[in-house]
Amino acid sequence: MSSNSGLKPIAAKRLQAAKLLERGWPVDSVAEAVGMNVRTVRDYKAMLDAGGIEKIERISVGGRKSVLDEKARAWIVKTLKGSPRLHGFETDRWSNPKLLTVIEREFGIRFSDVYIRKLTIDLGLIDRMQPRKAPIRRAPGTIDAAALAWIASALRQSPREQGIDADHWSNGRLRAAIETKFGVRYSRFYIWHLATGLGLSHVLINMRK
Repeated sequence: MSSNSGLKPIAAKRLQAAKLLERGWPVDSVAEAVGMNVRTVRDYKAMLDAGGIEKIERISVGGRKSVLDEKARAWIVKTLKGSPRLHGFETDRWSNPKLLTVIEREFGIRFSDVYIRKLTIDLGLIDRMQPRKAPIRRAPGTIDAAALAWIASALRQSPREQGIDADHWSNGRLRAAIETKFGVRYSRFYIWHLATGLGLSHVLINMRK
């Protein structure tokens, strides 16, 4: 396999994780070593088992519509019309994360959550997807220590680790990630307050520049 030099940071981390998995490292240990979440590394292991490290090398860093040809889209339609249980999930209803996972396993491409939703709408299969829960509005101060730890960890990684098609965090992206994770929608001011309290406000870029 070629050297990791010249790769984007997320791609280099991905290949590092793949190499450690090939050596037999446990998923939890790999996640800690490379700074990725356990779920992502577990998905990479499934891909490694199914197609080898070359399949991981081909993973896209963003959603690119052109890579899904008619054959691929037909496969997705057939998959969505079937049960998620056929793909190892313990549920009868599809969701964006589940579809993201099976597409990545099959084609070695990781799309954003937004693109997956658009794809299911384009294919006329949005009714096969689990409805999104309405976000819960809560007053500031309800985030516990575990949630703060998750936010700090997320900010230290690429937004792509949370399915966001971007290389840098912004107030809006962190707000969306928190809403996706916890089902809570906070104001832009409170998001800034959280990042500042964690000493990570410098990570948030100003999108108005």
